[in-house]
Parts: sequence; C-alpha cells; structure tokens
Amino acid sequence: MSDSNLNILVCALSQVPLRAEPNDRSEQVSQILAGELITEIPSDKEAKGNWIYVKSLDDGYKGYVDPRHFRPYVWNAGFTRTILIPTISTWKCGDKEVLLPAGAYIDSSFNVERLADIEIVDVSDEVLNTETPYSISEAAMAFLGAPYQWGGKTVHGIDCSGLTQISARLTGNSLHRDAFDQAVQGVKVEWGNRSVNDLAFFKNNEGKITHVGILMSRDKIIHASGEVRIDRLEERGIVHSESGELTHVFSHLSRL
Repeated sequence: MSDSNLNILVCALSQVPLRAEPNDRSEQVSQILAGELITEIPSDKEAKGNWIYVKSLDDGYKGYVDPRHFRPYVWNAGFTRTILIPTISTWKCGDKEVLLPAGAYIDSSFNVERLADIEIVDVSDEVLNTETPYSISEAAMAFLGAPYQWGGKTVHGIDCSGLTQISARLTGNSLHRDAFDQAVQGVKVEWGNRSVNDLAFFKNNEGKITHVGILMSRDKIIHASGEVRIDRLEERGIVHSESGELTHVFSHLSRL
C-alpha cells in the first residue's frame, strides 16, 4: 500500500453488515469483520444519508455500509495484522471491552489488549502465515451449533460459504465469498480420493452451485444449513443425520 491509497477504511466494530441497497432494511449480502479493509467505489445508485458503496479488499465483495463504523486505515510497514483463532475473544480498547469474532484482524493501530490468555496467529500485512496448527475442519468446529444467517460470517450467524471462507482464513488460506466462486478454487478431487478437509460442493436442479461444506471424514461433513451441523456425506449428496433425508445434491470436491 502507498500514500495513494488514502481512501482505504478499516472496520472498527466487531462486524458490520454489507448490504445490497443503501438502507438498513436491505438484504445483508455479507459482513465486514473487525480489521477488514474496504475502499469506496462509484455507484450508479443514489445513497441517501450515511451510506457509501464499497469493495472489500479481503474478498472483493461489493455492497453498501454505514461509514460511521469505519475509520481511515493508516498503513505502516512496521506492523502486522493478527488473525484471532478463538470463536469469540474479548479485547479492551480504551475504556471499552470489545467482543471480536474469529477471523477478525487486529493490528498495532487498534491500541487494544487481550483480556484473556488466548491463542493467536500472527501474519504479515500482505501474506498469511500458513504454518498453523489448525486444519480447516478443526477451525470449522468452533462454529458448530451457530445459527444460519444469510450473509453472516460469525458464530452469531453464518452462511455456508461464510463458514468455509472464515475457516480457510484461520488456516492461512483464501477463499472467495460465494459458494459458486469457491467452487472453481483449489484442485478438483475424485470421489474415491476424498479426504478430511476437502471442500464439497452441491448443486440445484439447474446445476448451479448453491451450497458448500467441509469434510470431517470420508463420510461426514460440517456445513451451515439451518445451523452449523455435521451430517452424513454420500456420493449422492448430504443426508440429514437425524431424518435421513437427502438435503443437498452432490456436485464435486476440491482441495486447497
């Protein structure tokens, strides 16, 4: 980054909705987590009040945010950003205690301190550290039982591709935001060669990718459907562990 990037903003709250339209009632298409960076971009829609149209610098996703939840990002080559490993961590920022979700970034410009002894992974400002003790399936387990929320990326509410994206981030990997975009990442794996930590993708009747999960074993998958849960995986798709119903039709596997 350079002095020319003065329009870059950093999220100053635990998470902020990224909306399809410039109003509070609009669909949440994703979330911007603490420490994630955005930049304002032109929009063909008139934004009334406190709304700006932005692009996430973490995954390229676009939408509207309230700029009051962000502040100018001052880049300093001397500090690193830190990915939080716990599902929720309490930090002190001035006189306030702030709850931060897994996958949020903290750097030296935040002037915060940990209130508990938690494990973190330090990463450079440009390249994530891939030498982490966590696998993507282990990272996903921290979200087990979290409610499903369209556009969500935290334990308070998360969607299927948010689960895979944040779990991948915690292990030093980068994934796009939507399942159909994630489906072209990584290396395709044949069914007979499937293994724990592979991503499994599922399709609708038109063949479009609409769902994604993470293999916990060769026959179990963790995914967000109603809640983050573990179900049975067969070559035909996901079988609900309680009802025995086929809930998602299998498309293909990929490996990061």
